[in-house]
Amino acid sequence: MRLPARLMIRFAALALALGPACPVLAEVIVIGGSQGLSWESGGGGIPATVIRTTRTVERTNAPGGVIEYSPQGRSNWIFPQRADTTRNIAVGAASPERGGEITSPNTQRIRTDLPNIIDDDGITALDLRSAAGGQSARVLGILIDLDLGARFGVNRFRFFPRNADPAYPAPNFPFQSDFMRGFEIFVNDGTEETQREGIPILQTVAIQTQNTESVVDILIPPQYVRFIRLKSLTTAGFEIAELQVFGTGYVPEARYVSNVFDFGDLALLGRLRWTADQLGDPGLSKVQVRTRTGVDPQPVEFNKVRPGERVFRVGGGAGSSTQGTTFAGLQVPWKRAEDVTDSRLSELIQTVLDNGEVDVREALEQFKGLSADQRELITLDQNDYAKLRNEDKGDIRDDVTNWSGWSPPYDAALGQVEPERIADVAGGVQVAASEPRRYFQFALDFSSEEFESAAGVGALAFEMLSPPFAEELIGEIAPRIAAVGEKTRFTYAVMNKSRPGEDRGFDRLEIDTPLRAGAVGRVQIRRPAGRVEEADFSDASLERLPLVRGSFSVLEVRDQALVIAFPPIEESGALLSVEFDNGVLRYGTTFTGRASDSQAGTAIGQEVVAGNAADLSGGGRQDPDLQPVGTPLAGNLSVEVPIARDLLINVQADPAVFTPNGDGANDQAAIRYDITNIARPAPVEIRVFDLGGRPVRHLYAAAELSGRFARPWDGRDDEGKLVPPGNYLFTVDLEAGTGSQRQLGVVGVAY
Repeated sequence: MRLPARLMIRFAALALALGPACPVLAEVIVIGGSQGLSWESGGGGIPATVIRTTRTVERTNAPGGVIEYSPQGRSNWIFPQRADTTRNIAVGAASPERGGEITSPNTQRIRTDLPNIIDDDGITALDLRSAAGGQSARVLGILIDLDLGARFGVNRFRFFPRNADPAYPAPNFPFQSDFMRGFEIFVNDGTEETQREGIPILQTVAIQTQNTESVVDILIPPQYVRFIRLKSLTTAGFEIAELQVFGTGYVPEARYVSNVFDFGDLALLGRLRWTADQLGDPGLSKVQVRTRTGVDPQPVEFNKVRPGERVFRVGGGAGSSTQGTTFAGLQVPWKRAEDVTDSRLSELIQTVLDNGEVDVREALEQFKGLSADQRELITLDQNDYAKLRNEDKGDIRDDVTNWSGWSPPYDAALGQVEPERIADVAGGVQVAASEPRRYFQFALDFSSEEFESAAGVGALAFEMLSPPFAEELIGEIAPRIAAVGEKTRFTYAVMNKSRPGEDRGFDRLEIDTPLRAGAVGRVQIRRPAGRVEEADFSDASLERLPLVRGSFSVLEVRDQALVIAFPPIEESGALLSVEFDNGVLRYGTTFTGRASDSQAGTAIGQEVVAGNAADLSGGGRQDPDLQPVGTPLAGNLSVEVPIARDLLINVQADPAVFTPNGDGANDQAAIRYDITNIARPAPVEIRVFDLGGRPVRHLYAAAELSGRFARPWDGRDDEGKLVPPGNYLFTVDLEAGTGSQRQLGVVGVAY
């Protein structure tokens, strides 16, 4: 997927403006709006596959068919579908696009004729007339269930026999008097809250025991409906030519799923942004954006029952009419041996993967241990799945082995931009992708709580850089246990795993730190051939940056980040290590990191993956890792601290005495404190009192997480007047979920 020509021109111009030394290598891909690909095209080149049920999938970008492309006045936008009050939304409900169904739960003999009543054809019908040879008494209690396939705002139902409605003339079928004499209509909105064990709880919206109208036309208060039931209440025979359902307003839920983007190689993803608008009450509608990435082109996993491991339900068995299967832990995603053309892989399936004497867990590990290309050759696809016997088919589900799960919704406050900024590389929110991936997909979930309110999306853009800086960056930190809030000398190591001649290399590393780094020590690169390059910043203050030592630099030191520059690292196996002083205030603090290339002309970075990067023994500590160097290991970038009994520590005034006389020197004191092991915002208040306990200043009140804080006091009271000289008490109060804590201190005021 390459950039549209208009955007290529824009970014080529930006590259020229930045100069030849700073080429722009990242591409920005745009879907929608005036500059991007059409929403109907799906964006990527691999059609989206949406799971309908555990046994069925559909190729569609709009599950349920309730996305409206290019609504009036908004070219290349998408919105949830708005009901046309003259359109019968029952038509097409049972189509693959909608995924609904019409059936009878208690009368099998009428099921084949039921589609006739939602086909918008007045000649076809469900014929249960007595004159047609039916037994009238058998129509009492007949149920007709219609699943619309999605939730709609509904306010009207109509049904009638042939030749009863002038809009559907059928003179050859003069059955207008054979209408339903008594009926009840039930509905359910399709939400989980209105179901019990997956079965909709139906509510009556209309009942008529003595109907005299051949064309039944029922108005109900507008409400969201997915499931409809029509029940016959009399023994009189009847027929229905059409069952009509009319809606109002926007559908309450809709989803757009993009095609799968294939970048042709491993790629890094940068920022994601979108333009949106809301109709009606903006507080009653929203759109959520999610993404996922993968290493193969299909995010859906098709499974079969492993041969020889079928388990029969109670009462079933070979030859039994009640025979069935359960698949707990026994489903596998590979093809049958006879469907694989590669002889070695076919033999592997026959002798190991499908060998009942090999434990299924071991077989799955063998499968996962194959290369990506080998797995792709033997993985079940939709065509292979269709060839399986029903009893050999397992569940269809999202592939969480080769694909990430869908990300949490992105923050609209960060990701939503004005239309003119859709291609602005500085805007948006970082795509959630921890490693370079070749495949990418996004989804938009629309929702509304009111019929006349809806959110729509004009355009969506994301940045992509391919190839990446490395195939993988393995990082770890030592020590991985530290005292709460105390300065600790950490070593952060990153091992480069790259493909020779393919990956870009990197010369920047940004480390996320819980507190501002107090010092930087030695920064070292150990090349695979044994050559060592290093610089030592131990004797340097971090007040004035950048600090330069030869080809190494400390570029930035922020409250929660440290940025280091160094000679380019391209060789696979090269090891970068950085020493720095920091403190940890919360159990399980993770020091995430990102590598980048100063010559790439892009802010896209590559995440460091936790693992065994090196042997970091030394200084009296042992490296606990037993796995080979280069192995990913969750937790190797996290530092533990003892669970502190005191959540509020290191409370003090700095300086202890200050002189708020306006001369620009020592005019303020900072009330400093650390909060430990708080994962959710907790209220904090700071108050100042005189020595008699009388309140002087309500200095601060807000909710905070774990961290190190400093709140200034300028020596004034709540009325803005300077306080008299002397000593003052201050309190810091924390209201945590485990209870309240208070720390006191003293600060002096002098003139």
